[in-house]
Amino acid sequence: MITPSIVFYLFFAIPYIGIMYWLIKQDKKKHAWGVTVITVIAIAGFVVSQRASRIAVQNYKQHQIDARQQEREADSILRTLNRDTVK
Repeated sequence: MITPSIVFYLFFAIPYIGIMYWLIKQDKKKHAWGVTVITVIAIAGFVVSQRASRIAVQNYKQHQIDARQQEREADSILRTLNRDTVK
């Protein structure tokens, strides 16, 4: 899940970019600044989405590592208690 969800692209990114370009195209003066600003915003949104996805994957992997470690510790404690109970 390193790449953004298809839902994000279908419902947010593609319509946003399309509407923004359509709005700029409607501008009678044809300012290049508008196209530049919208392009920069779209690229920045993509970069932020990529970074957030990458961080989420890293957090999930770390959570898995932590959970396994806690399971090992719990198993160790249970084995110690069972060994002490048997004696």
